[in-house]
Amino acid sequence: MGVPGTGAVKETPTLQLQEVQAAAAAEWRVGDTLPPRLCEVWMLVYVMDGVIEETADGRTTLVRAGRVLVHQPEETWSMRAAGEVPPEVLRLAFAASGTVLDLFRDRLIRVNAVEKNVLHLLADAVRETWQRPEQPGLNPTRRADPPFGVPRLLQLYLEEFLWLAARRLRRSGRRPSPRLVAEQNQRAIVDAAHLYFSDHMEEDPDLDQICHALGCGRVALQQAFRVRTGLSPREYYACLRAERAGSLLAQGHTPGEVARMLGYSSVSYFSQRFRALTGQTPSAYRKDPQPLHLCNK
Repeated sequence: MGVPGTGAVKETPTLQLQEVQAAAAAEWRVGDTLPPRLCEVWMLVYVMDGVIEETADGRTTLVRAGRVLVHQPEETWSMRAAGEVPPEVLRLAFAASGTVLDLFRDRLIRVNAVEKNVLHLLADAVRETWQRPEQPGLNPTRRADPPFGVPRLLQLYLEEFLWLAARRLRRSGRRPSPRLVAEQNQRAIVDAAHLYFSDHMEEDPDLDQICHALGCGRVALQQAFRVRTGLSPREYYACLRAERAGSLLAQGHTPGEVARMLGYSSVSYFSQRFRALTGQTPSAYRKDPQPLHLCNK
């Protein structure tokens, strides 16, 4: 029984950071991948610039600059450098325990200015302590003689970020509802598919190829597009392709050149599809181009 008048006793949050087992802060080429592997401890992923696709247990999340994702032990994760800008990513695998870590499960976190400063100090400490592998997929190696005090600062910066972010997350209220989590997952699927379509504009991929690339099922893919865009994946791809065609036509390319660049079977088929979606022939659009907004995303 509690002391009268004092109210319920709040649980004291705990965090015990034992060891940073591996870390890297480096730029990746667009298209670089890290193959699936088991996360034996906690892993912090912070995107400093660009965009990556991070997959955990089959769920793909698009992580943009200024966001943090934390993988929990026993998750199987992989990464692809996406977008058009080579992404710069900070990644740390660390052994830790405590109730504070529960606040980071299944969350994509947008960091604030203070947290960002700490993360950049952390990235500097990582570069001085760990050497990036020469090839993607290999583990980073610890430097034989890092500068005095830097490994200790690395742990202190990591602990400071976790406490700062956890304090803000706890203040923000309850954990996301199942509905919000579902919406976030659907948004991530559509964002990831948009990038995939942009990278394969001339290939006209089928649903099985798309699902395999994104690590999701047909039902999840189709439902995400219907909810987020009002279109099917195929309809969205066709609209995105027409928008790209419009951009190329506006740059001065002929309809024949655009048809070849985007992999259409013939100029007449390209003209038919473009007119069906825009109400104009490619030649007419080329003479008077206007911005196209066909994808309801």
